[in-house]
Amino acid sequence: MATDPTIRNAQAGFPVGNFRLAATDRRFDREQNAWVDGNTNWFTVNLFRSLAQNAFTSLQKGQPVVVTGRLKIRLWETEERSGTAVEIEADTIGHDLSLGTATFQRSSGRPGEVAAGAAETGPGPGEPVGSDSSSEEAFDRETGELLGHEGTGAGAAEGAEGSDAREDSADSQALSAA
Repeated sequence: MATDPTIRNAQAGFPVGNFRLAATDRRFDREQNAWVDGNTNWFTVNLFRSLAQNAFTSLQKGQPVVVTGRLKIRLWETEERSGTAVEIEADTIGHDLSLGTATFQRSSGRPGEVAAGAAETGPGPGEPVGSDSSSEEAFDRETGELLGHEGTGAGAAEGAEGSDAREDSADSQALSAA
């Protein structure tokens, strides 16, 4: 990522954002017996609704990311200059896990649902988008189980460690959380 994500409200009232992305070709040069950088391609990545909010909260300049979406190429012209804009209308974005690790935290609410005023001010550091922190469900990072709910968590599966019952319980909890 070449820039931090930005976010604002569109005239229609939903959040939109963008960031700049640089993608540099790398190839192995047998003469030098080393990897060398090729040309760098620059893209503007456009984000909409919950993807814009989650990117604003989760991503920072310099982080390696993977983006899927639609490539848009358009010509532009001003009185002094003209050029070509290459943009990606993003469907999904994630950290490139071949280069590091990440921690995922699900936003509460339905996909595309926005907390009132969240796009205007942006969420606080570490605060999930689309929810208030008091209602956010906590997950055990090792098992994926919901914490703080009756019938879930480590105590609910006592004696079932390694059994199908615990796996079924975790699967049903994950489905109910979605």
